[in-house]
Amino acid sequence: MDRERQLANVAFGGAWSEQIAGNERLAEAMQCIETAVIDCEEQDLRSASAIKEALAVVAAAHPKGRLLSQAWEKGLNIGNSGLRKAELKRLADALRAGLGSRLLP
Repeated sequence: MDRERQLANVAFGGAWSEQIAGNERLAEAMQCIETAVIDCEEQDLRSASAIKEALAVVAAAHPKGRLLSQAWEKGLNIGNSGLRKAELKRLADALRAGLGSRLLP
């Protein structure tokens, strides 16, 4: 579904229609990050471009996104898979908390 194209057809949509598309993209990116937390125990995600893109989207919308993004990259390099997962979960929770109501349906 191309939500941006659908919302572009709304007469006098205004800023709210752009916010809907942006918030949906943000929610999808956050979901990708949270899935990565689960997958990081079994997979090496350091070069996963989809996760990097999702992290860039979320970080751009978060007040401390740049710092959390750097911490995420560092966390991906933790050798112990349990510790890696715990650190990435902590960072994903911090990202979600900072985005607040923008992620609500």
